[in-house]
Amino acid sequence: MKNVDVCIIGGGMIGAASAIGCAKQGLSVCLIEAHMPQTFEPQQDPDLRVSAINLHSVNLLQSLGAWQHIENMRYRPYLGLECWESPQARTSFYAQDVKQSIMGYFVENRIVQLALLEELSLSHADGVSILTNVNAKHVDCENGQVSLDDGTQIRASIIIAADGANSRSRTMAGIGSTGWGYKQRANVFSVRLKNIGPDITWQQFTPTGPMALLPMYQDYASLVWYADQSFSANLAQMSDDTLKQCIQNAFPDELDEFELIDRGSFPLTRSHANRYYRSRLVLLGDAAHSINPLAGQGVNLGFKDLSALLDALADKGLHEYTSVFEQYTRSRRMQNLTVMSFMDAIYLSFSNKVLPLQIMRNLALMVADKAGLAKQIALKHAMGL
Repeated sequence: MKNVDVCIIGGGMIGAASAIGCAKQGLSVCLIEAHMPQTFEPQQDPDLRVSAINLHSVNLLQSLGAWQHIENMRYRPYLGLECWESPQARTSFYAQDVKQSIMGYFVENRIVQLALLEELSLSHADGVSILTNVNAKHVDCENGQVSLDDGTQIRASIIIAADGANSRSRTMAGIGSTGWGYKQRANVFSVRLKNIGPDITWQQFTPTGPMALLPMYQDYASLVWYADQSFSANLAQMSDDTLKQCIQNAFPDELDEFELIDRGSFPLTRSHANRYYRSRLVLLGDAAHSINPLAGQGVNLGFKDLSALLDALADKGLHEYTSVFEQYTRSRRMQNLTVMSFMDAIYLSFSNKVLPLQIMRNLALMVADKAGLAKQIALKHAMGL
């Protein structure tokens, strides 16, 4: 039996960050991750999984000591967001509108995870043990015990489940969830642009789903095309040349000439756990809530979860874990639900061809662009300020 203060199931971005945060509070940690990420090499093409890291998340990663490792690899700052349905109805958000130099950074998920794992190995090796190539076979949240499929037994004061939207830990703890699929997929394409574009991300809404460009390091970018299951399947079967032509025909003129590097497709789902903890186990990030990636807030919500949990641990201490989890739940559950519902409202309002609604939403975009203080408040919230 391995005895620790905290057992963390899942070593992705949220799980690895949780390990550092707990270690910095002097707690002993066991981190379980079945699949470690590929090591970084500068010549590698960009990954398909990319996140928009807002300023709150950057501040957290800096406080954990991981941001410097991201800076040693690769990232791309962005200064603004432009969105529209018709060219005459645009809404633009710029960091300078709220007296900031940047809105955030686009970083590959693997890069963030590698940076956190590197900081763990450099600064917290004595307090954190990492178990790889194993999975949690059984979780006893009442007694704080985790059994792994290689026979290892772990006893912890608390268990943090950070094993993603399809969390097996959540299921083993008997915590249900509500949600649905959007009957669409996010088709993602890594491209290399002929010219390095501005540090601006943009998104065009269409009745069949948004099309977006996320600028990445150097002259790379990520294109995202929401489409239904049938059309997504057609895109997946196209040759590179046919797919490139299809993208050029469908995307707005803002997309410059490009070279197609890689492609992928991911289902769109929403899920919210019925509760955030049970006994000694607590859910963080996608294990607690998965959100429509429309505004790139998924990982940022997860990092806000972690900040709230670490604050509660610092306030009350590990021995009062029930009070810690209750404080964390009060801080995060309603905020997460509000963001999820807001993203759904935007998604549903634009996912149709009803003429009166088209007129109304284009008017709404034009009004939003002139909204002044309300626009600044929305921008600050998205930036995590």
